[in-house]
Amino acid sequence: MKRKSILLVIMMFAVALTGCGQSKSEKNSEYYGEIIAGLGDEEQFAIEDIGEKNDVLFVADATYDDGLAHNAAMYCDVYYAVDGEAYDLGRIESMGTAYPVSYGKKCIYTASEHTLEIYVIDAPNHRLLLKEQYEAVYGEGDEISYRRLQGDKEESIPAEEYLKIYEEYGQSTVVDFGYGASR
Repeated sequence: MKRKSILLVIMMFAVALTGCGQSKSEKNSEYYGEIIAGLGDEEQFAIEDIGEKNDVLFVADATYDDGLAHNAAMYCDVYYAVDGEAYDLGRIESMGTAYPVSYGKKCIYTASEHTLEIYVIDAPNHRLLLKEQYEAVYGEGDEISYRRLQGDKEESIPAEEYLKIYEEYGQSTVVDFGYGASR
């Protein structure tokens, strides 16, 4: 009996220690509990810290192995908690498995072979904002020009700037989806 009591105390101590070191994602997960509980059998989610006040919930119904140990997605729904309530900010989409949805500091990326979009969270208005879009524009022959769109503003940019933003995307963190038990 004494041996069982000691074992029980040790187990409780171990559980207490692991709880003390909760990551931010684990602390924010209560905001998304109802959404996660309502997911279908094939839906997967990720709760990621992108540098905002709260973590972001990403939900996808189709993922793929990106070859780098991630369950990546080309499209997903994005949720964000404001004042303890989770809001659906909308769906974002990349165009092809070579361009998984990813995130950087306070931003979310989607891309295709010739475009790159950078989204930010507009928490007061419960929505995603397309902060910038970069495009490679192909003319006749081999001519390529590059442009950046910000709201209604469109400007030509040098190739170096376009390549730099794609490099940022390449160094961003792929959203890694999983099922409830694997999270």
